[in-house]
Amino acid sequence: MNMVKVNRQETLWGFALQILFGLTLLSSIVAMLILFYKPLLDSHSFRQTTTSLSVYYMAKDPAMFFNYITPVLGKPWQIPMEVPIYQWIVARWHNISGMGLDQSGKLVSIAFWFACIWPVWRLLDLLNLSLQQRFLSSIIYCSSPLYLYWGRAFMIETTGLFLSLAMVACVYAGFKRRSWRCLLLGLLFGLCAALCKVTTWAIAVGVAGLLVLFSHGLPKRKDWGWIIASGVTVTLPLLPAKIWLAYGDSIKQLNSFGKELIVSSSKNQTAWNFGTLQQKLDPATWEHIWRHITDQLLVPFPVIGPFLMILVLIAGTVLSPKRIPLILIFLAGFASGPIIFTNLYFEHSYYWCANGIWLLLAVGTALAGIWECRPRRLWPQAVAATVAFVIATSGFVAWSQRFLPILQALPTREQFDAAWCNPVQKIVPPSRTILIVGNDWNPNSLYYAERKGIAFPTASWIPFPGPQLEESLAKLDPAETLGAVVINERLISPDNQAGIAAILEKLGMSGQGTRTPFGILFPALDLKFGQVPTE
Repeated sequence: MNMVKVNRQETLWGFALQILFGLTLLSSIVAMLILFYKPLLDSHSFRQTTTSLSVYYMAKDPAMFFNYITPVLGKPWQIPMEVPIYQWIVARWHNISGMGLDQSGKLVSIAFWFACIWPVWRLLDLLNLSLQQRFLSSIIYCSSPLYLYWGRAFMIETTGLFLSLAMVACVYAGFKRRSWRCLLLGLLFGLCAALCKVTTWAIAVGVAGLLVLFSHGLPKRKDWGWIIASGVTVTLPLLPAKIWLAYGDSIKQLNSFGKELIVSSSKNQTAWNFGTLQQKLDPATWEHIWRHITDQLLVPFPVIGPFLMILVLIAGTVLSPKRIPLILIFLAGFASGPIIFTNLYFEHSYYWCANGIWLLLAVGTALAGIWECRPRRLWPQAVAATVAFVIATSGFVAWSQRFLPILQALPTREQFDAAWCNPVQKIVPPSRTILIVGNDWNPNSLYYAERKGIAFPTASWIPFPGPQLEESLAKLDPAETLGAVVINERLISPDNQAGIAAILEKLGMSGQGTRTPFGILFPALDLKFGQVPTE
């Protein structure tokens, strides 16, 4: 009778977890769709509009793919970074559905985020976690403030994550079940992942390798053939990724600014991606990275602050030591991101999308350890379910306190159109180029103006106006000549007004400007397209 009672109560707790997961999933959908129609001007808008700018032109030309353009640094307009898998999907959805471009990009990103549930669920099943234990991880996964915010961004992050997670799940299934079909599917996902987001793929490769080698103890002699096959499967995509990078570099070398900034093999770009040894050894670097982690991943809780998940990790390893290898593998995947790509994780808070999932799965596995630690007792299940509820609730509270205000502070699209898009489009014809000075090579202004341009980069070794600008302007066709120059107001002072006026005159611009959200706009003298608004 006692055993029957235990089974009934275990079933009851399992049902409660399913209800909690359903509520968490519904709440996450609502959170991601709140203020869905605001423009892409929130955190790291630079990266969002770099992506959306390419999609804009892909939507206009359905045949565009490998030769896609990102007209932000002058001609050639192509500065290929990743293979545009996400961009192509967004462009096609926008064309087919008629949905706004901003909303199309957000919706596809959200769809890929929720699609990640499939490979996560599959992987946890292969790792012998029960149905209830998989729900524990899924609850934490769907309530993470990191993904509630960045999962809706107009970026490739969730697409790259889905492809990478699918690669890990398929490769591990191939190894465990001795299935060549699964390995082949893993190779396909890995190839797409490496071409879509190589840094996310690289982290997933390490996790897949550790799972194959150590998730069920030390490998045996009979396993080595499949270990080698799995290793070849996850690393083979490196070759096409390197071919693509070489192709991209060959195009960027033709761009007057691109060759100075974003050639992947350059010393500057290498330092930007991986960081320097000095940066890696600087305690301030890791203090800043810790703030990224506590702000986005380790949800706060009264009294214990951001340490709730850390306490869960400790409790899970103590109560269920058999889960320690898996927890350590997931934690290694999480830590490998900032250790390898230190500067990227230091500078960009969205980069944590690539590795944050592994920390969440480590916590979910620790909760699974608590759940199973006393099979004939019910208190472990009650504790695990309660902690999952607390983490989920704290995740949504953290999102509402840290990220929702960012979205609420954004202007409406109508306000932004009135302040920037409409005046610029009235002045500058679609074929003409805009020069943006003082906002680095941020494409926000160009994307919303629907114009190609030269966003002059802020770099100490690139002087303004300088030879790079002269060379870039010389590449423009007669129909593409400068239609306007926008200069950030911070760069204009009584001491340099004469110098700026001389530069504008040399560029063929009017000395009469108008204030815009991105600076003072000076139109070309030859334009008859519209009437220049005055302040």
